[in-house]
Amino acid sequence: MPRPKDRGRNPTLLDLLREDQARVLAVLDKHGVYFDPGTYITLSAPLEKAAAYHAVSDKKKFLRDLLGGRRA
Repeated sequence: MPRPKDRGRNPTLLDLLREDQARVLAVLDKHGVYFDPGTYITLSAPLEKAAAYHAVSDKKKFLRDLLGGRRA
């Protein structure tokens, strides 16, 4: 789910990666900013897939815990 853009506030790296992944990764590399590609995959994945990627044993509880009062 895309984050609403706040006026006067810079976007997050995840926002920028979603808009122009190749360019942003090149800039990060140029400036020595590195992270595990699996982290990006996990952060941008639907919750059910993130759970599967990390072999979460109780997916229903995982979703309940993450979503709090929202429906899982």
